[in-house]
Amino acid sequence: MKLIEFYRQLFLETSAIFEPVWEEEDIPFGYRWHKRNYPLPEQFQIRDMNTDHPALMYSLILPETYLGTTIYEEIKRYPSEYELSIVILNRQIWLNATLQTDKLQDSLMGFLHHSRGELMNVLDCIIRLPEEAEG
Repeated sequence: MKLIEFYRQLFLETSAIFEPVWEEEDIPFGYRWHKRNYPLPEQFQIRDMNTDHPALMYSLILPETYLGTTIYEEIKRYPSEYELSIVILNRQIWLNATLQTDKLQDSLMGFLHHSRGELMNVLDCIIRLPEEAEG
């Protein structure tokens, strides 16, 4: 069994118990799940990045309204043990937290909850809408 398959099986087992709403989707070079019962769609991926250890990526998918915010500057400044990034696709913003599995300090569900919390902190506490920043 490859390491990426081990992490997939681990996620399938734990998500079935703790968050059974995740839906798996076929992709090349890894595994991906979507969760749509949250106010913002979520995505979790286990990717083969051509290294010895697969990468875990948790994403919040933000609506177009966030394009006019300070999210770009704030995500660069936010201190995190994860690699935080932003991708714009189809007028939506994918706010990502990524970690190589060899740096994993928690369980997979622990990574999911911790990265979700960090991204929510960025959204709830840091982002200033332009009209708020001017006033």
